[in-house]
Amino acid sequence: MTIIEVIGRVNEAGQLEYEQPVHLPPGEVRIIIETINAQEEADDDVLWDKQFANSPDTLDLLAHEAREEYHAGLTDNFDPDDDPDAP
Repeated sequence: MTIIEVIGRVNEAGQLEYEQPVHLPPGEVRIIIETINAQEEADDDVLWDKQFANSPDTLDLLAHEAREEYHAGLTDNFDPDDDPDAP
């Protein structure tokens, strides 16, 4: 699976406006349209920034644990193309 993100907007007439991507590989595609609320996105970014700022020690600890598990051979390779839970 190759993910190609196409960003556009819905105009006042309710029509989708976007630039046509070039050099797409042949085959079937799945098109998902996600509406974005700019204020909700901004609020969410502020919340994430605050949470990360309040927990730098926790993030360092988790990163350290992940590295140790990787070097100990306790992690699995992840291939999103083989993920049974992928859409």
